[in-house]
Amino acid sequence: MSHHLTLHIIASVPYSNLNRDDTGTPKHVHRGGYLAALLSSQSIKKGIRTKYEANSLVTSVRSGKLEADVVDRALAINPDADKEQLEEKAKVLIGTLTKNPDQGKKTGKSSQGKNAEKSGKESDRSIWLSSEELGTAATRILRDTNDDFLKDYKTGSLAIASFGRMFAAAPQKGTEAALSVSPAVTTHAVVIATDYFSTIDDIKEANRDTGATYLGVAQYTTGVFYRTVTIDKQQLRKSWTGFDSPDSDESLRLLVDAIIYGLPRGKQHSTAPFVQPALVLAEEQRYRSAYDFEAPVQPDRKKGGGYLKPTLEELDRQYTAARAFDRGNFDGVEFVAGTAVEVQNLFKDAEHGSKDELIDAVVAWIKQ
Repeated sequence: MSHHLTLHIIASVPYSNLNRDDTGTPKHVHRGGYLAALLSSQSIKKGIRTKYEANSLVTSVRSGKLEADVVDRALAINPDADKEQLEEKAKVLIGTLTKNPDQGKKTGKSSQGKNAEKSGKESDRSIWLSSEELGTAATRILRDTNDDFLKDYKTGSLAIASFGRMFAAAPQKGTEAALSVSPAVTTHAVVIATDYFSTIDDIKEANRDTGATYLGVAQYTTGVFYRTVTIDKQQLRKSWTGFDSPDSDESLRLLVDAIIYGLPRGKQHSTAPFVQPALVLAEEQRYRSAYDFEAPVQPDRKKGGGYLKPTLEELDRQYTAARAFDRGNFDGVEFVAGTAVEVQNLFKDAEHGSKDELIDAVVAWIKQ
């Protein structure tokens, strides 16, 4: 039995710009001699975390200003507490995770640059704490105790245990990620389209004047994306304190559901970018591995075009070849679900079913 399981997800994403670079262009990569669209792993992780926390109501905060959050929580517990004292205590407490105790001494130099060197202060460092941990921190500064408010290498947040975190000044308080998330990349060549747009001035229009208030351009693309998420259940058991809790199965179901649907959210209100996946293949693996589309798939000319069917067929070909090469690497859970009709006739060794049945199979594997 392996402690790795990889979810392979294929989705045909319509006209959109879910993840863009600093120029506003959809992220992209050159591979195999063609231009492919890309959704970064960081943006996908954010999409998964957002969906999971919205559905589970178990939230967390990532910020460089967590001292203010801790103080607000402390004042909610005791409104009569001295705010200035709480602010100083919170600054020291959060600083034990982020600040080098020798920083700024003697020369006042800082690795953060010239401005920090002049002021002797460090720049804010974004860290990630769960609501439970923030509440514990608030209680600690109110009671003025020296108790640890974070467990070494562990967390009660499934999101944090899944994606991991580190603290510059307290590495033992960090957690190793139990999920490995790949970027999503199109299986075929794409074109980045430029959309010219303008903002109409209602008053000018009413007066039959010409001219717009604003003129601009935006860029979009579309394509069939392939991505993977690998779950390390051994690491999850080590990192997540809630692994054996009564509601852990439901939390894991919500996490896997968020993995399936989690995508970046760029320009989500100006396009219709979110679709159900054509394929989700859950595959237990002794050694973590993915499939590859180094050679771009070609459109299905026989059936009027489209990249989805040839992508599924190519993945099925690689699926079969992988087992011919090393069958022992896939000796375990294999389950397929998806909206594409072609899935019913592909991936012969795998069990087929609904999304909920796939999630149940993955959760059962995690808890074994």
